[in-house]
Amino acid sequence: MKGRPALILFMIFAIGLALGVSINAIFFSAPILDEVSDETKTHKSRERLLDEANVVAEDIELVQGKQGAMTWRLLAKSAKYNQEKHLVGVEHPQLTAYYGKDRQEVYVKADRGDIDQANDNLTLYDGVTGRFGDIALDAQHLDYVGAIDKVYLKGGVTVRHPDMTIKAAAVEIDLVSRKLIAAGGVEALLAPKGTR
Repeated sequence: MKGRPALILFMIFAIGLALGVSINAIFFSAPILDEVSDETKTHKSRERLLDEANVVAEDIELVQGKQGAMTWRLLAKSAKYNQEKHLVGVEHPQLTAYYGKDRQEVYVKADRGDIDQANDNLTLYDGVTGRFGDIALDAQHLDYVGAIDKVYLKGGVTVRHPDMTIKAAAVEIDLVSRKLIAAGGVEALLAPKGTR
């Protein structure tokens, strides 16, 4: 009788561990890999659309606003615009965005980007770096979705704050609630004040 409770506890632990590993593999690991392959397909189709561009420009500025206030401004060395699809492809974009009632400023730059101004969406990719106050970030891919005020970072994401550094495969940032959710191989290094 004394061995049975230990055996039952071991069985419960083993089943829980197996379920946890299975759920993690099904729900958390596969989507990130699928997103990368979908991301590659999307970039190829966007490149084809931009090859059919109607307008080509150098040293441009794009501005987006909501309710009479500027939400973001983007400077770029060159741009291609496909009028039929309302898609702008840019080289060396520098984005300054403003959000919240207190008009917090975010600065992000990358090697390339695609802008869909009609839907208030933009994608920056290849060498994405940015700064928001004392927070710095690096990633390979950034998606801003204006309709829901969210930013998605993918590909070797690093977010640095004086007290903490987070590394992950993907990060979601809600600009309204200012919540950050990291997924995929998350590593966090906490550095209490005065230790750096």
